[in-house]
Amino acid sequence: MKHNIQIDSKFNPHLARIFSQKIMTDLMQYGESGYLNEILTNSGFIKYLKTDIELIDIFNIVYKYLSKAYRNEYIYKNVIANKILLGRHSLNSSFMLTEFRVADCKADVVILNGTSNVYEIKTELDSLDRLEKQIEAYQKFFDMVHVVTSPNQIKKIENSVKSNIGILELTSRNTIKTIREAESGKKNICPATIFDSLRKSEYISIIKDNFGSVPEVPNTQIYKECREIFETLSPEVVHNSMVTHLKRRGNSNSLKKLIESVPYSLKAFALNSCFKKKEVTSFINILNSRYTHLYSNVA
Repeated sequence: MKHNIQIDSKFNPHLARIFSQKIMTDLMQYGESGYLNEILTNSGFIKYLKTDIELIDIFNIVYKYLSKAYRNEYIYKNVIANKILLGRHSLNSSFMLTEFRVADCKADVVILNGTSNVYEIKTELDSLDRLEKQIEAYQKFFDMVHVVTSPNQIKKIENSVKSNIGILELTSRNTIKTIREAESGKKNICPATIFDSLRKSEYISIIKDNFGSVPEVPNTQIYKECREIFETLSPEVVHNSMVTHLKRRGNSNSLKKLIESVPYSLKAFALNSCFKKKEVTSFINILNSRYTHLYSNVA
């Protein structure tokens, strides 16, 4: 690979999209992605790639370029996945979710281990307009609330969030630096907020665990009845039950296989991929094969 990649910055957002589930699914199903071929060709990135390159190396090279030239949300999520989830914890006891709905917000990254941590990402490309509203929602759901941001946003965030909110910096070397530790807020969470973010099977299971059974009512009333019962539980019990049940979403050997098989650049994608068991093996094989489709599309 040639060094000192020079790409017109207008293509950077498009290059960032190649780490999406849609592109990965196309690659898994068809062995190629028209979008991937198009953006690598139109941006001129293709001239920095070997003709016999493996697909896995394309992702690694693009990721390395973006981590310097365009630190978008995926870069942040991936560093959190690598440095915090995989660097400090174990996949056997921890799980990571992205874009998790809480009230009318979407939490960028959630890591569940012995407790719950939410990481709201504010890149150098983002404004802080919604931060106060987002933090207010997250404090009703999670034990530890953190904001992860760039060096040039640190002061603004320190001045705009309360002292119990953790602040983390994505350094210029793409590592995580703790500016301020988060304080536990488990006793202040709102059972109704947690209830509304759970799947039906999850809140029913929590009610059975704590009350022995669920109300015998028509399906049209089960949500309302369960919500009323759920709200009588203490914040700590609801929080701990939520952590236990959400972690089960990641209790899959095929998911662990995918996470362990992909390179650094694809860990965040792998952690929240939608592939079925059989698809995981196919995707891993495609990643490690030569990507001849790119150059066959060049006249």
